[in-house]
Amino acid sequence: MKSVITIILIISIAGNLVGAYLLYKVMKLREEVKQFQKYHSDLLTKYEATKADFAGTGTFAKENNQLLRETTPEERKKMTVLFGASITKSLDAGKYLSGMRIINRGIGSQIYSQLLGRFASDVLELEPGKVVIKFCGVNFFPGYDQEAVWDQFEMMAVAANARGIVPILATVLPITRGADRFDNYSATDKIKIFNDRLKNFAASHKFPVVDYYAALAGDGGFLPDSLARDELHPNEKGCEVMAKILRPILE
Repeated sequence: MKSVITIILIISIAGNLVGAYLLYKVMKLREEVKQFQKYHSDLLTKYEATKADFAGTGTFAKENNQLLRETTPEERKKMTVLFGASITKSLDAGKYLSGMRIINRGIGSQIYSQLLGRFASDVLELEPGKVVIKFCGVNFFPGYDQEAVWDQFEMMAVAANARGIVPILATVLPITRGADRFDNYSATDKIKIFNDRLKNFAASHKFPVVDYYAALAGDGGFLPDSLARDELHPNEKGCEVMAKILRPILE
């Protein structure tokens, strides 16, 4: 009799464990489905926004109009625009560049052609004293025309200078070793070539350079894990390094 009861108890406990495990898997799957649905929704939203406004000229339209209304040209000449994509966006001036008059015009996930498309509205029309022009590492992945990338970077620098805005040219940050995983192609090499070209161009025009690459690159020219948030972006410590070398150039 005792053995029968024992067997029943074992079966009952096993059943409860199996049930709990299945419930856990169902809850986990439900959470994963929610995460996927959110990702899909965000992706669709971004797609629709990009389709309607490829360059993102409307992103800062309200802020730009307000700035033009509430400040004088003389006041804006004391300001600096940080212009770029996701890394620029994450360089929070209040946190990393406190006390400086910064206008952040970074939009995540943008490539070189989108940046050129909004350079007039987010930089030239504001006529700040300085602009830090920065491209992200994704522009150097396979499939991007490197001459087009350079030409559009150069166009921004020349346009700013012609408008009386000092162009500060930012070298492209290194990417992590894990990000450079392409067959017979090195994004890191493309970044190095671009940065060398940038420095030569800046020297010939006497434009200032903020060399983020030199400050952040580790062994092999890669972004060290200790400074990386992910494969392309610096973490808080990396942003602090960027701000440390940018501040004296802006002062």
